[in-house]
Amino acid sequence: MTVRKLSISVPSEVEELLKEAAAGEGKSVSAWLAEAAVEKAQLAALQVQGRAAARELVSEYENEYGPLPEESKRRAHDFLLEIGLLDDESWPEVG
Repeated sequence: MTVRKLSISVPSEVEELLKEAAAGEGKSVSAWLAEAAVEKAQLAALQVQGRAAARELVSEYENEYGPLPEESKRRAHDFLLEIGLLDDESWPEVG
């Protein structure tokens, strides 16, 4: 695997948290941040896949039964907000 060096800027209080977290796991700050970045990127990819699968399911439902009822869309929106998988900017206007 090719490794590239990156530079990041963080507030001083975050720097201390990073150093403590890395030390707590017996890792360098660089290794700890690289691992965290990989985990974050993998999670983002899973969320993209999940949204695509959800769109496909809704499309299949709507092709067979017609448009999804507005109340169902609202309930789905509220549920996804509640469990932290959605913020209001990432959802088309409901209702």
